[in-house]
Amino acid sequence: MRDFDVVKEWLRYAQRDYDIALHLNESFHPLPVENICYNCQQAIEKALKGVLILMVGDYPKTHDIRELHQLCKEAGVDFTLQPSATRTLTRFATKSRYPDDVYDFTEADAEMGLKYAKQVLTQAKEVLDKTE
Repeated sequence: MRDFDVVKEWLRYAQRDYDIALHLNESFHPLPVENICYNCQQAIEKALKGVLILMVGDYPKTHDIRELHQLCKEAGVDFTLQPSATRTLTRFATKSRYPDDVYDFTEADAEMGLKYAKQVLTQAKEVLDKTE
């Protein structure tokens, strides 16, 4: 039996991360691109894990968007993320958090993160709506 309340909670957390990223993007100048990217990665990760809970009842303890996306595809839900995007989005999980990690974030990275976070969240909610 599926626990829809658990899935909804995962998607609520994912939505909150996306909303934070969107707020940062709209309210701060210069843009805190590292923070935007991190929150977008978190939104995507939590949405994918929510779908995995819905479809298979569990998820791996990983931040790897590529792995989570592949597991969702195997469970019958394809978020149509490009492999290059999944690699970049995965980097956002750690490279954005510490000043000594070398990765030059750009506004284009933030735009990509926002685009994919919105797409994944929308699709995850659609999957939940169809399944409930």
